[in-house]
Amino acid sequence: MKKRGWFTRSQLWFLLIVLNACLVLLAALFLSHYRNGRGGGMGETMREVSADRSAPASSRYYAVDASQPESFPFDPNEADSTQLLRLGLAPFQVRSIYRYRAKGGRFSTKDDFRRVYRLTNEQWEHLAPLIRIARKYQLVDPPQQSSHLPSTSHTRGDRNVAPDDPFTSSTSSADSMYSVNSSQESHQKYPTKLSGDEVLDVNHADSAQLCRVPGIGPYFSRKIVQYRKRLGGYTSTAQLLEIEDFPADAVAWLVVSDSTSVQKLSVNHLTTRKLMKHPYMGYYRALDIENHKRIYKRVQNIDALRQMPHFTDEDIIRLEPYLEF
Repeated sequence: MKKRGWFTRSQLWFLLIVLNACLVLLAALFLSHYRNGRGGGMGETMREVSADRSAPASSRYYAVDASQPESFPFDPNEADSTQLLRLGLAPFQVRSIYRYRAKGGRFSTKDDFRRVYRLTNEQWEHLAPLIRIARKYQLVDPPQQSSHLPSTSHTRGDRNVAPDDPFTSSTSSADSMYSVNSSQESHQKYPTKLSGDEVLDVNHADSAQLCRVPGIGPYFSRKIVQYRKRLGGYTSTAQLLEIEDFPADAVAWLVVSDSTSVQKLSVNHLTTRKLMKHPYMGYYRALDIENHKRIYKRVQNIDALRQMPHFTDEDIIRLEPYLEF
């Protein structure tokens, strides 16, 4: 016998008609509520709904109305996102400033602000007169040394003054005292730079010692120490040039006295996550090693890396001092 269905054809048609009627009724109630909440007719309501959906997501990233840029003094080291947006900066520029400050970057002069990502000439002309850098963010200039030679007589007005003139003597004493104080202050604030045949071991010097290298300040001294920690130690001073914008002239004052003391990566014991943190390894090369260990249990030696798809000869040369099997 033929199995009987749950509903006849006429009953199915009736259910479909009822379902469509319910959907139309719900849509009408929704639009009516939407229209009453905002005011206006049905056509205006549909236009508003379409406009809301077509608006790009980036325009709603910050809840700030689009208006003419405002003009008020600001410190780019301390201004918040609302102030920066009111000054006419785009949201992506504000995010760039926030990332720069989060990494320890500081605006020490007005010209530093010109490096903001995609800052236009129009924006710079508007913002430059408004920038106020707090004293704590400014770089301290070294005291100016007087280049005048001592003389046997001093001139005041149109007549010569003898060296033993009391006014001149007191002035000279004050000048010499200021010179001594300035010299002491300079030694306190600025480390003595290397000279002659002096060099520093880049693997053992701390950030304060690295500031003695000509051309190296606090920023690059921190970068040297941070990159040394990521590498596990330097094997060559040429690796310093891998730091972005590193001054090449400073390499001459640095040496690597012992490249065998670098921290090794235990290839057969470290996980993919730990291997990939090394600057020369990365995700895909670490994944190659993991896949090799899954098949062959372990990586026997450096030659096994040559058979892996993401290792080039250059990669192997750079990694060899850091790997142990």
